[in-house]
Amino acid sequence: MLDITADDDEFAQAMKVAYRKVSKDAQVPGFRKGKAPRHIIERMYGHDVFVREAADEIMEKLYRDALKQEDLTPVGDPEVEIKELEPINFVVTVPVYPELTLGDYAGVRVEPEDASVEESEVQEVIDRLQRSQSPWVDPKEPRPAKDGDQVTVDYEVKEGDTAFQEPVTDAVFVLGETNLLAPLREKIESMQVGETDTFDIPFAEDDESVDPTVRGKTLTYTVTLKSIKERDILPLDDEFAKTVADAESMDDLRQQIRDDIHQGKTNDARTKVLNQIIEEIGKVSTLDLPEAMIHDEVHHQLEHLKQDLARNGTPFEGYLAMQGKTEESLHDELWPESEKRLRNSMLMQEVAKQESIEVSDEDLDAEVERLIGANSGAAAAGDDDEANAQIQRMRDIYKSDYFRDMLRNELFERKLTDRLIEIATEGRGAVVNGYVAPEPSDDEAASGVIDVEGEVADNEETATEAAEDAADHTFAEAAGEAEPEPSAEEAAEAFENEPKARAAKKGGKELGPAESEGSDWVAGDGTNTIPAGFPIKGNASSRIYHTPDSPFYEATIAEVYFATPEAAEVAGYRLPKSMQAAAEDAVESAADAAQAAAKAIDPES
Repeated sequence: MLDITADDDEFAQAMKVAYRKVSKDAQVPGFRKGKAPRHIIERMYGHDVFVREAADEIMEKLYRDALKQEDLTPVGDPEVEIKELEPINFVVTVPVYPELTLGDYAGVRVEPEDASVEESEVQEVIDRLQRSQSPWVDPKEPRPAKDGDQVTVDYEVKEGDTAFQEPVTDAVFVLGETNLLAPLREKIESMQVGETDTFDIPFAEDDESVDPTVRGKTLTYTVTLKSIKERDILPLDDEFAKTVADAESMDDLRQQIRDDIHQGKTNDARTKVLNQIIEEIGKVSTLDLPEAMIHDEVHHQLEHLKQDLARNGTPFEGYLAMQGKTEESLHDELWPESEKRLRNSMLMQEVAKQESIEVSDEDLDAEVERLIGANSGAAAAGDDDEANAQIQRMRDIYKSDYFRDMLRNELFERKLTDRLIEIATEGRGAVVNGYVAPEPSDDEAASGVIDVEGEVADNEETATEAAEDAADHTFAEAAGEAEPEPSAEEAAEAFENEPKARAAKKGGKELGPAESEGSDWVAGDGTNTIPAGFPIKGNASSRIYHTPDSPFYEATIAEVYFATPEAAEVAGYRLPKSMQAAAEDAVESAADAAQAAAKAIDPES
């Protein structure tokens, strides 16, 4: 709180300035505009008109001077209470940057995490792949539904004689995998295809396993079982491996899955250890965040959410309705995580000061060379002019302030988190039995040049890049970030791909089916302007498309835009491999998502 009073000379000078401002607009009979004497204007408008103008004139300066004198950094808007007008005296309550007392972070100790992979974990993934890839077929003989079957039903739900919700047709559930009310599942399992049954299900008032809207009610269900399908389980052979992952054999598929799990467990283990370190540092440190700072962080998160929804064509109000929330309740829900993120970030910045963590221009240059080093080696070995040209383009990209800032932030976080882990584990590292990427063979190294048709040009990560990227983002995840942004390397590769895509277009490469132009797709204009109704970005050279949730979306200047992912698939485009797994998970859970919309059916909706 600041109690500020203007001295007599300051206020007298402010009054002179106020007179000049007021007199310019004052209309006084017998005088030209702006020429009336001060005492005449005072007689007409009153003395207070000058006093208030003088106060407005001087208060901002006095406030800034007081902040400088007290060495305060405001983090929010001040609250002002005027005590006296002449000379001006006012009290300012302003949220300021908090005082931070960093505890004995060097004394924090944590144990490394084991990232070993069990064979059962590999088998679990293979079993899930086998289930998801096996087609649904009609049973050979008519029978009731059983666990693991896919059933299609129509149903109505009433409370007494009143419809509780709109009737649902052709709802698809997988028994034992979709969340269904136990009594409802039991009824379906006792029915034959074509049969309709009506029955009551009572819900206890204190049953927290069901949606609040059905608690304490008895609802009447009318269900028609329309079809039963079972999985035709595919054999786990080399053909299966090639189909699901383009692997050479089942052994190759198992190794790919094992490596993926190992990378994930290694990254998760490092994040877990880092979280423990930050948590322990927080326990021995003192930091009280002003509410204004947390409020600004929550506001930032809300704006980020609104932008993501807008890119997906989802109105924010519709999202709130679907979640059963208001903006105020969502604000409150985000508050604890935002507070944690801010607190952890400030603690880590203070540790960085104590440890003199910084990134020099030499560090940046070395990182750029590391990122393009494999390509440089391949180009030198092959004397490939195109490879050399691409390498130079990558160097030019990394010269920009944008990408250098991205790299600087990544290197800073990496240095800081590595140092924290070194201290807390006494040099043992965060992970034991962690994943180590195999050295590339001579043939693989020779083919490492960025290729328009290859994986790097498709914005897909190798195993090494994935591990490095995850390590780069560990600090952001530990600080509470919901989703890591693409790394500088990813963004640069996406950016570097675009001139080739545009050149391919000029060279006559087909964008999409001619008959569907204007309905399913439109051509890009060479800018990052997204046409209304066509949010999916496509690259004609690589035949890759990006949805708005892709980490490469913002960096991609598309030469073709699709209305839907399905339209892109029809045109021969595909997701990057790094996004395909997420898409497959979404397809696999489609029945759950559809069923979750029916609150009276799903006990956990």
